Amino acid sequence: MNPPGGGHPDITRRREPMTRTGQAARDAVPPEAVLTPAAVARRLGVAVATLRSWDRRHGLGPSSREPGRHRRYTVGDLRRLERVVQLVRQGVPVASAAATVSAGTAPRIGPLGRVPDRVASRRRRSLRGAAEKLDPDAFRRIVVGFLDRHGTVDTWQKLLVPFLQELGERCAEPDGPVEVEHLATDGIIAALHAIPPGHTAAASVLLACAPEEQHSLPLEVLRHALAERGRGTIALGARVPPQSLLATVTARKPPATVVWAHSAELARLVPAAELTGTRLYVAGPGWDGVPLPEGTRHLRSLPDALDALTGPA
Repeated sequence: MNPPGGGHPDITRRREPMTRTGQAARDAVPPEAVLTPAAVARRLGVAVATLRSWDRRHGLGPSSREPGRHRRYTVGDLRRLERVVQLVRQGVPVASAAATVSAGTAPRIGPLGRVPDRVASRRRRSLRGAAEKLDPDAFRRIVVGFLDRHGTVDTWQKLLVPFLQELGERCAEPDGPVEVEHLATDGIIAALHAIPPGHTAAASVLLACAPEEQHSLPLEVLRHALAERGRGTIALGARVPPQSLLATVTARKPPATVVWAHSAELARLVPAAELTGTRLYVAGPGWDGVPLPEGTRHLRSLPDALDALTGPA
């Protein structure tokens, strides 16, 4: 995201000539400094409009205001917002991140099933309308908004799965709207990436599709849900060749590996018996009826996967 423009000075205090250049000099903020919204937005890498929204919806505005004057942020306000941004980039919804930072506690993911059916139904209608109009921006905004308010599990189970099932049935008909299906898949992935998961330096779960498997969306959703719970991942994406999967397991030795397949034909291409040194999990309907190595678990749902992959070893 490009830094926002604006004519306000970066810091509303007596300015001294800047003789140093580079990021370190720009990031050195004196403790007595007072910053404009434009300056805070630049430092956080967000839009000024996002700051206004966070202030209005989540109480993340300046800690003090004076009547008749522009909003100004203290350094303490900036540090608080930096923590919110850090949590959001790890996959925590903005509302949860704001509550976490305000309370000074660790982020918690709420219980499932808190979204009223009428709310989910109304948003599915909006989602269907945006998809049928081939409007990717509107589609992505709806998914991002639902993720922000309700988290990944409820977004997947209450919004996206019913929508995708209905769309899949329509696409199976002659002259079905395949272009709508493609837009929807891309829009969901774009929405997930709008709140990037945490880095994989301490990754504990390897996610891979079976060879020739092109349907990577379920693993993208799982990756995002794991990030909400603090789990790093190594995501290899679609159509992972057997030798690449084996090489990654050998090199990284992930504690857990999940392989997705939507058909038995593709599942049988996975060298499951050779994936030693990692707890192997399989996911997707393609594994039904396919013989599995001893100790391998078939994950049947997103909550099932999260319980298995985030619980005790």
